Amino acid sequence: MSDPSASAAPSRGPMPVPVVILAVGFFLTCLSIQVWRLESLSATYDQALFLQELWSTAQGRPFESSLSSVLSAAVKVGGELPSVSYLHLGQHANFLTLLIAPLVLLLGSLALPLVQVSLLTAAGLVLWRIAARRLPESLAIRITAAYYLSGAVIGPALENFHDLIWFPLLGFLVVEALLEQRNRQLVLAAVMLLLVREDSGLVLFSLGLWALVRQPAARWKGVGLMAVSFSWVLLVTGWIQPSVDSSLSERFLQEKFGHLVDDVSGGTLSALVAMLRNPLAVLQAIVSPPGATLGFLLALSLPLLLIPLLSVDSALLVAVPLLIALVSQGRSALSVTLRYVLALVPGLYLGSVLWWQRHASVWAMPWIRRCWFGALALGLTLTLVANPHRSLSALVPDSFSPWVHVSPAAMLERRAALREAVALIPEQASVSADTSVLPWLAQREVLIRFPKSTQYLDRGGEQQSVDWVVAFPGYYTPLAPVFKLERNLQRSIGRKLSKLVASDSYQLMHCDRGAVVLKRISIQAGTSSEAAIDPRSCSWLN
Repeated sequence: MSDPSASAAPSRGPMPVPVVILAVGFFLTCLSIQVWRLESLSATYDQALFLQELWSTAQGRPFESSLSSVLSAAVKVGGELPSVSYLHLGQHANFLTLLIAPLVLLLGSLALPLVQVSLLTAAGLVLWRIAARRLPESLAIRITAAYYLSGAVIGPALENFHDLIWFPLLGFLVVEALLEQRNRQLVLAAVMLLLVREDSGLVLFSLGLWALVRQPAARWKGVGLMAVSFSWVLLVTGWIQPSVDSSLSERFLQEKFGHLVDDVSGGTLSALVAMLRNPLAVLQAIVSPPGATLGFLLALSLPLLLIPLLSVDSALLVAVPLLIALVSQGRSALSVTLRYVLALVPGLYLGSVLWWQRHASVWAMPWIRRCWFGALALGLTLTLVANPHRSLSALVPDSFSPWVHVSPAAMLERRAALREAVALIPEQASVSADTSVLPWLAQREVLIRFPKSTQYLDRGGEQQSVDWVVAFPGYYTPLAPVFKLERNLQRSIGRKLSKLVASDSYQLMHCDRGAVVLKRISIQAGTSSEAAIDPRSCSWLN
């Protein structure tokens, strides 16, 4: 098979104005929304978890996070208390993300959205570079626009910080290196891709599979990528992570593949072997539910005019991560705007570039351009109306029927209320806080989730109670009448606050505009209760 990229003349001209506008517009818009999310309390658990992990890393304690401990199998399955010294490595081997730690010391909580949006923006520019060397400029611009306007990119750019933000950039760089025989770029990008997470080897495996099948000049490189990625996944999931924590086998594999594998305690390899022994069940999981599966594929391909559904290159480039997405159980598996779809982005877009390279004459048809414009507009509209991760709640209602909308002014009022409450908490104090408050308090050693627990294990393994409890039950008031999750959480917070005060272990220090602060009563220190507030004056305790 001849390599169609070999005859393409590289584009050396300046970047077109539309591409610059798309990149700058995407960066500024997404960064502004991310900052607003932080300030308006829309950022939640994962934002705080990664901030605490990176803050701890900057302090010389890599991977450490008490918030991550709350999600471990020992806590969620075994019922143990969260631990201060727990290492997030047991759940996700996000070595590359730790490089952001020094920036957290410099910029604080703003470092995370800056890196998140910057990496996704840079990936679009690399995509443009690859497309511009193989396609007419107008077509390369359209594919770049499809990237920046896609829900599969906008959604992950607007949600809580996550460690998958590296996938598009590094995936594009690996394929570019294979196409253009850049060996040093290939090695560097491939190694970095493996260090993203324990499962990023699945993405690299697919890229190697594509090179083996579709790139004669890079077949042995493809074989090498497949071998290295497979070995790396087995090494990390079979030895490195289990040596830290058992969460991978006891929780994560069970949650994703428990419907296909009876016993996942043997780890990734045993789960893979078990699935290979039951191909009919795997096939059924791939196509079930058929409506959701088809809708997922159509939504991913819509910004690209459904070209990935026709492209053999796209099929190979996304083969393994798409298989994992289709066979996994849970509501997040087939969500187009969740971070997991970033594993598919390199294959979808580069496969489309290669399809258009072979069918460039189709671009000359006027109706193709009109249809593509309509597909982009429809996809963007659906993404914005869906209000991914409630990042656009200032403009888009949380519910249309019944109508639920918190105005920007009300969001700023909530921000002021929380700022006043958080100002009472010393910087080094141990805290239990509810989900909406966590990102504001994450740069500390001890932070756990309220109302799940107010106790934790210190570095010596001794049980301790947190010094402060910060909750914001008033935050959920506009949402509680419509959304069951928020309603139950608000009730749970109120019951737990009342129980803590009634037990005489905590005293009420603040109750204003829906925000509540409790302080632990220290018997040894003889803490005075003169500054405490009468619990009867706080409606959330009655």
